[in-house]
Amino acid sequence: MTERPPRARSAHARSPRTTTQPPGTPAPVKGSTHAMANTETALKDAMTSIEGVIGVALVDYTSGMALGTLGGGKDLDLTVAAAGNTDVVRAKARTMEMLGLKDQIEDILITLGGQYHLIRLLSGRGKSGLFLYLALDKQRANLAMARHQLKRIENDLEV
Repeated sequence: MTERPPRARSAHARSPRTTTQPPGTPAPVKGSTHAMANTETALKDAMTSIEGVIGVALVDYTSGMALGTLGGGKDLDLTVAAAGNTDVVRAKARTMEMLGLKDQIEDILITLGGQYHLIRLLSGRGKSGLFLYLALDKQRANLAMARHQLKRIENDLEV
């Protein structure tokens, strides 16, 4: 019996899987390894530097797909939140267009009984069509500081 040579691994199998990608989620379309590492760094930064964070995601609102997620859990499915908040962003953009508003959305705040959900649209080279989604525990979070930190993270993020 002849032994077969070991199978070559595909390029996808060789690339390291970041903890920001849920199993089964395709790698970001825009992504070089640097961009994926930068996304992971930005999400980790949000989780550690913003008080009261429950979860954070980088979302492509043209497709509704989460390019990276961190946190969340059984009570907050970040991939479902990414898709749902894509509809919120699109609806607000349409409304602004119908109203003839010639301005850009910085962020959208949704206040729940126990949580804040913050959607920060990204601007700059390579960032159009993306937003950062942040879920915060209302009891532990400082909304003004969270917005300030999210803006800083946006400025540091290279996609």
